[in-house]
Amino acid sequence: MEEEQLRRSVDAAMVPIVASLAPAGVLEAHWLPDRAGDPVVWIRVRGEADRVAVESYSWVLPQVQIILARLGLAPDKVLALRLEVTSGEAEDRLVDE
Repeated sequence: MEEEQLRRSVDAAMVPIVASLAPAGVLEAHWLPDRAGDPVVWIRVRGEADRVAVESYSWVLPQVQIILARLGLAPDKVLALRLEVTSGEAEDRLVDE
């Protein structure tokens, strides 16, 4: 999959990812490729307690992978996906320090 097609596939997946994870407290999602070009999806929740909870849910990563696969991300990229969770609370602490 060429770089532009990869970017479009992953960008298109952010809205359904947030929609499907909203009941778990997810507010936003975005992605950045890592140095190897594999997608890293960052999801944002409100507080640190929410972050810990989302990280503990075993179904979150497979849910994100399924959405990316359905939108055309190549299987090797889907399997290489990393998921990172951040919280608004932690981000606010970074700014305040």
